[in-house]
Formats: sequence, C-alpha cells, structure tokens
Amino acid sequence: IMYPCMQCADVFYLGADICQLGMDQRKVNVLAREFMDRKEFCHEKREKPIIASHGMVPGLLEGQEKMSKSNPDSAIFMEDSVEDVSRKIKKAFCPPNQVEGNPCVAYVR
Repeated sequence: IMYPCMQCADVFYLGADICQLGMDQRKVNVLAREFMDRKEFCHEKREKPIIASHGMVPGLLEGQEKMSKSNPDSAIFMEDSVEDVSRKIKKAFCPPNQVEGNPCVAYVR
C-alpha cells in the first residue's frame, strides 16, 4: 500500500501538471487526481494533473515485454550518454524481417 502512495507523492512534490506514465501506472495517476478532491488532505488549491498514459515500451533484450530498471542494458534512460544509447541499440534484439515482438521497431513507432 505504501508504493502507490509514494508514487502519488512524487506527483505532488514535483508539482507535475502532466503525469506521463505507462498504462500499467494509470491507477496511480487516477489516485493522484482523486486525492486532489479530498479537502482534508489537500489544503492548497491546485489543478488536477493531466493523465497521459501510453502503451508499454518493450525492453531491448529478447523476450522482455517492458523495460526494466533492474537491467540497465534493457532500457534507454534520459540520462544515458550518446555512447550508452548507441551501445544498447547495437546489442538490442532486432530479428530481420520481424515486426511483431521487435523492440527496435517499437521504438521507431
């Protein structure tokens, strides 16, 4: 029960106007919006954050449905250097003539 609360706290701490997360995190975004209606918890008047949910981005390695922070080579992070991104893309699972289940094609989309 603490993890969703911590995720909602991030929205408020950062003063986020837009919550952009994967569909698997949509419930947390809705929880943050609902919290804004609770006068006993939210003492300052603020606009509810806009929810912008997106599909899951697959991991770069074979068989990964989504990126994982636990395996840094399976994901591209905002703080990755150009060299890191290049290395990760070169090592990514990218079978020729296969669109479905190909993480490189998913990134291009």
